[in-house]
Amino acid sequence: MESIVIQGVFIGKVEESWGGLVSDIDKLETHQEVWLGAEGLPGDEQAAQRRRDGLDRALHHYPAEHYRHWRKQHPQTRWRQPAFGENLSTYGLCEADVCIGDLFRWGDALIEVSQPRSPSYRLARRWNLPELPLELQEQGRCGWFYRVRRSGMVCADAPLELVQRHYPQLSVASLLGWYFGQPLERTGLRLMMACDALSLRWRKTAAQRLTSGVVEDWTARLSGPECLKQGGLDL
Repeated sequence: MESIVIQGVFIGKVEESWGGLVSDIDKLETHQEVWLGAEGLPGDEQAAQRRRDGLDRALHHYPAEHYRHWRKQHPQTRWRQPAFGENLSTYGLCEADVCIGDLFRWGDALIEVSQPRSPSYRLARRWNLPELPLELQEQGRCGWFYRVRRSGMVCADAPLELVQRHYPQLSVASLLGWYFGQPLERTGLRLMMACDALSLRWRKTAAQRLTSGVVEDWTARLSGPECLKQGGLDL
C-alpha cells in the first residue's frame, strides 16, 4: 500500500447544541503540527466515548470518497468535511482497504485500526436526516477508529504509511457486513472474538450474540434513547 495523503485533520470540542443534544460532531480543521497522545488529538473531545473503551476510539477516520455519494443521496444538504465528526479524512483508503489491527505510521506516531464506527442518532439530529445513521450502517459507509500505539507529533502534511497487517481477512468492510448485515453469522462472530486487535466492546458483543443467538437492540443508538422510553423501555 502506498503512502496515503491526508486531506484534513479536524479537532472539536464537546458542545451542547441542536435542542440540548451534547455532541462533538462539529470540528475545526487544523494545519498545525500537534501532539497525538493516547486519548487523541489535543483539544479534541468525544461526547460519549471517554469511558473505559475510549482509548480504542482515539481517532475517527472517514473516507473523503463518501462525500460524493452523500451529495447525490441528499442533495439538499451542504456536505463538507468534517460532516461526520471525523478527525482524519483521506482519498484512497476506504473500508475495504483497511483491516482491523492495521498499524499505520503518521508523523512520529503509530496508530492501529481498532474497530468500525457504529453510526448514531447524533448524525441524524445534526443534519436533520432521521434515516442517515441507518443508511450509513446498511451501506457500510461508516469509517473506523484508531487507538494510539505510540504517541508523537503529527500534522496534515505527514502521510499515513502502513507498517504492519496482521488480520488480512478482517477488513473493516467485512466486519461491517457481519456485524450489521449478518449479525448472527457464526463464522464472523468467531473471527471477531479471536481478534485481539479488535476493541473489547466489539469482541464482547460478538461473544454475547454467539452465546445467546440474539442481536442487541439498536434503537437507542440509531434513533435516540427517548425512542425506547416512548416504547415503554426506560434506559
